[in-house]
Amino acid sequence: MNSKLPTLCCLLLAAAAATAGWYPPEAGQPGSTAIWKDSPLFVSWANGHSAYHPGYSVDADWQTPAKAYGKAEGDIFTIASLGNAGSITMVFPQPICDGPGADFAVFENSFSDYNLELAFVEVSSDGVNFVRFPAWSFTEEEVGPYAVGAMDPTDIDGFAGKYMAGFGTPFDLASLPVSATLDPQHIRFVRIVDIVGDGGTLDSGWRPIYDPTPTYGSGGFDLDGIGVIHQNAGPLQLASAQITPQGFTLTWASNPGSTYQIMESTDLKTWQLARTVPGNPTGTITQAVMPMGTGPARFWQVARP
Repeated sequence: MNSKLPTLCCLLLAAAAATAGWYPPEAGQPGSTAIWKDSPLFVSWANGHSAYHPGYSVDADWQTPAKAYGKAEGDIFTIASLGNAGSITMVFPQPICDGPGADFAVFENSFSDYNLELAFVEVSSDGVNFVRFPAWSFTEEEVGPYAVGAMDPTDIDGFAGKYMAGFGTPFDLASLPVSATLDPQHIRFVRIVDIVGDGGTLDSGWRPIYDPTPTYGSGGFDLDGIGVIHQNAGPLQLASAQITPQGFTLTWASNPGSTYQIMESTDLKTWQLARTVPGNPTGTITQAVMPMGTGPARFWQVARP
């Protein structure tokens, strides 16, 4: 009988592996890494976007990037849909930096723990060079668009969208591959890239990725917000920013009696005064349009002297 014990153990282990994967489980379960939207860990939230490229199968009513600004709502409506294969690049009040454990979390709007629309997460210091977080998928079969019980969170890791609405998926900058173009203490941009989960896209181990497919109307990943846990609090405050036909439009909360300085940089390290702007005399919001120009990429921040 003892000689059969190892075989029995192997069978038991195989049965356990068939019902649970390697990675943390859904929100509320022991070992989950999900972070509730009201957690005191969050010190700020993404407050603008520098690029939005909606994919296919997303109606105009859901192409609303501004709804991903600020704190995650935790509902299924206040979101920016990326569409299938779409992307959005978010910006922040202060740079995200690498601290102990998770540094930021991404929120999606899934109505279930097991119907999860996934996306890759990439970060950048300069808005040009992006580095992608490694991501792993062991979902073995195709997932229908609304197959509520078809996915197991313990089979996926490193993707945005691992957790249902109201719970953020955490990301630790220390887990990124080393890159000469990335300063992990100065992350200005986070890009979310939708995955078309038909198996045609591969994870970091060259395995096919499956998630709810096809989806329509608000197709693809739905971004609710990005919460910051560790930030590099410098002396300057970044306004929300958006590319418009007139140029790069900066918007910030202002005091009518104050004066503000728009600082310009090409490397996010050395800053020079580009313009002095008075606070809006009739309200609390001030806008300034900076020309796109040519040559090296330029970045702006708003400072109150």
